[in-house]
Amino acid sequence: MPQQGLESMEGRIYISSAFTNLRYVKCKQNPGRLDNDPHFWNSPSSWGICRTDFRRVLGQGDYIFFVLPKHTNFPQMIYGYFKIREHIDHITAYRRFPQKRMCNGNPNGNIIVNADGSYNRFDDGAHRDRFDEIKKHYIVGDPKHFRFLNPADINRLAPSFLTTLNSVFKSNATDIFELIGRKGRVLSDTQVSKLVNWLNS
Repeated sequence: MPQQGLESMEGRIYISSAFTNLRYVKCKQNPGRLDNDPHFWNSPSSWGICRTDFRRVLGQGDYIFFVLPKHTNFPQMIYGYFKIREHIDHITAYRRFPQKRMCNGNPNGNIIVNADGSYNRFDDGAHRDRFDEIKKHYIVGDPKHFRFLNPADINRLAPSFLTTLNSVFKSNATDIFELIGRKGRVLSDTQVSKLVNWLNS
């Protein structure tokens, strides 16, 4: 598994089309099914199911940025990011992070295995066909370097998101999807820093 130092830091940005629900209040759970990957609902932030192609190549010190799909109740915008603390597998994650295990709850966890490494039934068959590959890669975020944006921040920053992306990628695109695409984009360390600084400005 990749173990990269800061000198080789890179990142990825992609549109996580399955993630649309940003609201969760512990004392009054959202009646809708909360999206569980990436998993920002408890600490540490984690990413364990979607985009195995990205997860398999990223390691310690790298960054991942998650973008809302176009058709949600919010403008299309980065809704969260984190710096990667560890790249492990799902059975290791199961032992170390019980709060992230899949269960009959809302939010569900994003650890797709049971204690013996078998497929967790609470995934409801959604990723059964890719289970053997998914379970090899579990990404754990750094609790000191992450952000899960609230709706107010998303609405505040969204109007300048396209302009910021054009600056980061030195382009003149007129659409966010045109810049990020279906496959997502690789980010250099300089591009990562620009995005982090803008999000936290």
